[in-house]
Amino acid sequence: MVAGPPSRRIEKDAGISRTMRLLFERVFCYPPAMPATLQAFIAIFLLGALLRSSGLLGKIHAERLAFVVFSISLPATILVSLDRVAFAPTAWKLPLAACVVTVPMLLCSWQLARLLQLPRTTQGGFLLATGCINSVYFAYPVVLATLGDKGLAQAILFDLGQTTLTLTVIYGLAVWHGARSATARSAMLRFVSSPPLWALCISLTLSLFGLPLPTWLREGLTPVHLTTTPLASLVLGLSISFSVVRRALALALLGVLVRMGGGLLLGFGAAFLLDLTGMERAIVILVAAMPSAVTAVIFATDTGLDEDLVTSIVALSICVGVALLPWLPQLVLLLLR
Repeated sequence: MVAGPPSRRIEKDAGISRTMRLLFERVFCYPPAMPATLQAFIAIFLLGALLRSSGLLGKIHAERLAFVVFSISLPATILVSLDRVAFAPTAWKLPLAACVVTVPMLLCSWQLARLLQLPRTTQGGFLLATGCINSVYFAYPVVLATLGDKGLAQAILFDLGQTTLTLTVIYGLAVWHGARSATARSAMLRFVSSPPLWALCISLTLSLFGLPLPTWLREGLTPVHLTTTPLASLVLGLSISFSVVRRALALALLGVLVRMGGGLLLGFGAAFLLDLTGMERAIVILVAAMPSAVTAVIFATDTGLDEDLVTSIVALSICVGVALLPWLPQLVLLLLR
């Protein structure tokens, strides 16, 4: 990338420093009232966690509900939210930003796992949990609640790059470290048969030709689209297992710090390197710092990695993410400047 004029670089550095300073100052202030959508997200999450801890619902229910969200409600959300959205000429930077965030994250996690001399399956689980970003069940509903359809469109583009890496590089690392045999063909089948991917392709094709969704289809999909956020928050709550977390607490806490703290720093770095501003910068930084994905648990089970560690990192990171939601509106306002 060609460096800009010195004056522009100085202004850019000063702007990032000012944003970081304001973020540090505001994080320790009492947050304002949250939007009702975020309050509902937290309430449903807590309900799901209560149902899981009481034994009324379990892992199998979370998996079935996650399938419904992934296969039905999320594709509807993508089609409705991206309808009539005009993408900026710089939209290609968002998938690239996912690579700028995820590849260094994997390299740092790999070096840290080697330094700790973790067993092979545990090392693979650590890489998997820190490299996977929870877009479907956390980032999408949270971004939709705070930044609306335009923000969700940007988050989906970022996730296009992240999902490609997840189903190729990250899944390949899981297979390499795993105790069970698995094939690259299964990962490719996951990718090409993904309903959200097909919904994204349809939306991008319609946008390319300037065509809106038919009115009857939009009206039919809208009620389904409105179920995505509540169902996703319920899936997150049902995914929490505190008995599993206790068995790998110390290493799981380190994994959460790497995934969310490291992701936040890499998000700022990606925004700086790609010269992102406004909504694009806010989305890259926010999504880069999101909790670990539930998909990591599925991959760990498929390949025989340390499932307890992966589940613990996922559960703890989700709890941290939910605890930080009251400060999210302030953070968004700072990043949009």
